[in-house]
Amino acid sequence: MLCEKSKQTKINIIDSIMGSGKTSWAIQYMNEAPISKRFIYITPFMSEIARVIDSIEREFAQPEALKGETKLESLQKLIGEGKDIVSTHALFKRINKELIELIEIQGYTLIIDEVIDILEDQKIPQDDLKVLLSARNSNGDPIISVDSKGFVKWNDDEYEEGNFKKIRNLANAGNLIMYNNTALYWLFPVAAFKGFEEVFVMTYLFQGQLQRYYFDMFDLQYSYHSVAYSNGRYDLVNYIPLGEENRDHLKNLIRIHYSKVSDKRDLNKIGSKRNSFSNSDLRRKMGVKEYRKMIKDNAYNFYRHKIGVSTEYVMWTTFKDFKQKIQPTGLRDQFVEVTARATNNYADKSVCIYLANRYMNPVTKQFFISHDVSVDEDIFALSDLLQWIFRSRIRKGQPIDIYIPSIRMRNLLELYLND
Repeated sequence: MLCEKSKQTKINIIDSIMGSGKTSWAIQYMNEAPISKRFIYITPFMSEIARVIDSIEREFAQPEALKGETKLESLQKLIGEGKDIVSTHALFKRINKELIELIEIQGYTLIIDEVIDILEDQKIPQDDLKVLLSARNSNGDPIISVDSKGFVKWNDDEYEEGNFKKIRNLANAGNLIMYNNTALYWLFPVAAFKGFEEVFVMTYLFQGQLQRYYFDMFDLQYSYHSVAYSNGRYDLVNYIPLGEENRDHLKNLIRIHYSKVSDKRDLNKIGSKRNSFSNSDLRRKMGVKEYRKMIKDNAYNFYRHKIGVSTEYVMWTTFKDFKQKIQPTGLRDQFVEVTARATNNYADKSVCIYLANRYMNPVTKQFFISHDVSVDEDIFALSDLLQWIFRSRIRKGQPIDIYIPSIRMRNLLELYLND
């Protein structure tokens, strides 16, 4: 008797530059699909849900926390009823075994707008981790054990309350993984992707993102596609590699700040080393008042004197830990998260100030390398930088001025614009 071949979910990476029409293609695709096809559409922000619902001719529902029912329970109910669903990254990350089984039974197609956070450091103190690794249950067995992939199993059924309750719950859910006995991570359940009939991930520069590393780590097969617009339609076409894209329009729209010989101060000199403005570099220098003042003064000088715009047209960023310490004068309400994606809330901003230098967390990097996954930190950094820049009015085809004191980040953008 022949065994039934296990189902292989088709995973499509729609890798096209921001503004190329990925969301428009998805809406068109869902509108034209047969009524028997079921969709779950995942977007990063609550504010985008109404826009998606209003644009789709099919009847989509969103999970709601009603009296006596959580959003997760609402999602489970909607899946059980076979509804077309639109929800957020935050809720989708809470998916569990019961939901995955329902999704597989109902035969859903998943469309994700932008990659999700598939890995989260649990930030457990090293002393607590040592206690956990050495602890034994009442039978004398280790409280936790780790398999060859690093997944953590909890072996103490008698443990109910305490400092390790969250760790226990994640382990029991199959979502906890350990690296080198030094770090614990929550990991998005890979079974979730396998439970769908088909998956579409809409993003840009997928090759440098953590979700690509995650797919490679679990040997999930995926294919690349791009989006093209022609004769009033959006279509998936053969993937256009990074080196073959036409980016001339961006080169004309993005005006990078360079100091002139006549300038009294070179605003870029403060970031002249490769690691300047990295998380570790800023953390080391935050104790120096003069350094903090120089960063703030340079940023103010750029938008107020070099460009000459009011604060309402400015957006700026740095790592969250340093936001208060180097916030430029007048820009308290103009901060945009360094990891911002897929939002149109800043589409009127014409001046961008990028006070960061993106590197992958060193432990996270080694975690993937230890699983034989190749890591490209420059593409990782460029991807985040471009996503941030495209929150500005450049998404509407209008020019922007940008100040990037980090020589590494500035060079990455220059290389990208010049192919």
